[in-house]
Amino acid sequence: MPLFRYHITCGAETRTIELRKSNPQGWLLDAVSAAFPEIASRRAADVMRLRLEPVSGVKQSWRAMLPDEPADLVIQVSETRR
Repeated sequence: MPLFRYHITCGAETRTIELRKSNPQGWLLDAVSAAFPEIASRRAADVMRLRLEPVSGVKQSWRAMLPDEPADLVIQVSETRR
């Protein structure tokens, strides 16, 4: 099963979460909950509706953004092989 590294940024703070799952999309809420539980509890439905978009020119890399106050939540995911 692949290993996905989630770099999740809110404002000036970035946290990295690694999850070994079948795909990166279905586990966004798990990753956000581990990185920023306060945002995940308040915006769970919105996080679940996010769709990862491929990053142009980078293999096995995706990105999503959730507008939030006071700072947006930016999720960058990359698949790593171990």
